[in-house]
Amino acid sequence: MNYAKVHIMEKERDPLNLRGLPLVSPPQDDWPAIQTALIRQTNRRRMTRLAAGSLAMAATVALAVGLFVNTPSPDPLGEPDTVVETGTNTVKSLIALSQQLESRLRAARSEPGGMSTEALIYQVELEDMVAQVDEELSMNPDSLELWSHRINLLLDLDQLYQNQLRRDYQRMASL
Repeated sequence: MNYAKVHIMEKERDPLNLRGLPLVSPPQDDWPAIQTALIRQTNRRRMTRLAAGSLAMAATVALAVGLFVNTPSPDPLGEPDTVVETGTNTVKSLIALSQQLESRLRAARSEPGGMSTEALIYQVELEDMVAQVDEELSMNPDSLELWSHRINLLLDLDQLYQNQLRRDYQRMASL
């Protein structure tokens, strides 16, 4: 074969003459740094959710202890206590707390700003569960368990709004 033909055939196989470039080692792999950053971010989110859940649980426990534990003060005369808290008063206090949470949620909803898609999904699910509890309460309005469940759901909703407000504030503060 003639040299010109070989040269033309090589040109067709490697038109940019890339085989003529010197061999260079690739740059350092950045995947470990990216992976570490992703793990940190995931852990931060997990800790935030855990903290929010813990706060909601602590608030629920504090509410339950405050509502259901009735420790009578000792009577200096040794007479038995005559005041007994009835279930009706407890239900009334749960209803009052539920109304306070609802007005707080109304105020939070009126705040400007949008929610992330994930938070919006949680909000819709929580509001759906509140509606289901309300339906059950319409049939059994004196149920302590149902009122407690409703308050827990409202506390979760409130926590969702508070987290969103914190994120919005941090975003604005960083500007």
